[in-house]
Amino acid sequence: MKILILNRRDIANPAGGGAEIYTHEIARGLVVAHGCDVTGFSSRFPNSAAEEIIDGVRYIRQGNEATVHLRGFVYALKNRSRFDLIIDEFNGVGFFTFFLPSSVLLIHQLYKEFWFRELGIAGAVPYVLEPLLLRLYRKRLAITISRSTKEDLERRGFRRVQIVMVALGPLPERRVPKDEEPTLVFLGRLRSTKRPEDAIEIFRRVKARIPEARLWIIGKGQCEEDLRRKAEGMSGITFHGFVDEEKKMELLARAHVLVVPSVREGFGINVIEAASAGSPTVGYDVPGLRDAIQHGETGYLADSITDASARIIGLLADRAVLERMSRKCLDYAREFVWRRRVDEFWEIIRGARK
Repeated sequence: MKILILNRRDIANPAGGGAEIYTHEIARGLVVAHGCDVTGFSSRFPNSAAEEIIDGVRYIRQGNEATVHLRGFVYALKNRSRFDLIIDEFNGVGFFTFFLPSSVLLIHQLYKEFWFRELGIAGAVPYVLEPLLLRLYRKRLAITISRSTKEDLERRGFRRVQIVMVALGPLPERRVPKDEEPTLVFLGRLRSTKRPEDAIEIFRRVKARIPEARLWIIGKGQCEEDLRRKAEGMSGITFHGFVDEEKKMELLARAHVLVVPSVREGFGINVIEAASAGSPTVGYDVPGLRDAIQHGETGYLADSITDASARIIGLLADRAVLERMSRKCLDYAREFVWRRRVDEFWEIIRGARK
């Protein structure tokens, strides 16, 4: 099967995130495991090649993030006879291939309140436009990564929605011992939609009860300077910045609890990464996280800073419960295997072409 994937960014883009990892792993798996010919179309970025093959997937790059949707639409239209399937990835806006019989929608999450967090009052325009643009795709098969997004789509009139969840790479071969000091970790982009400032406030309250507690902040982003100012005078906070995969997994394994105070998530791959390192998560009860966190088993869903702080204090104070959750996390993470997800994706798109 010849497949075209239209996405704003690709796996090599420095601004890429979980959506790009997911898309590339699925594309690579379709090539390797199912013999598909996969082409990805995405935007250019500094020093990027116009064309590149990564893990057997051919990437074509044109335009920038403001023009890539128009460029991708034109490319798909001109080359539609070459591809058996076109996967239109919707990140706030899609590539407008909804009228092509070979088009399938891939969407990780709706942005909804993200628009206001990122753009202020100007976010009202995309907030209104996003559901209107999605309506154009209602008759198409849609693939998403969580039950929360599936329900969002069904409320907007979609009748064919399938779920293929995220997965992990190879799980750690050995378990790194936890540090002696009770340690919280925040992992993600330092941007308003991730609410890292809440993580610092949660830590402040935890530290008031557990003075030896620490907080590690992993990630870079536009909020970093403000966060550093907020953390001034508060001992125990370390900004690790961007780290490679090996260092990330080491820190997750040494820490005790992952804190995820996001506005919403597509699924929350950081929750599963932490679980694979034996660390439970305390996150807000929002779409995506309520799919990733098994409340009371692999972590807790909280409804406020106060609730999250209390949950963490309780966990750190009861090492037996923390150890039980840690073991449950390790078992839970074993369910997330890319080969399984690729096969699920393949069965769905193969059925769509019958």
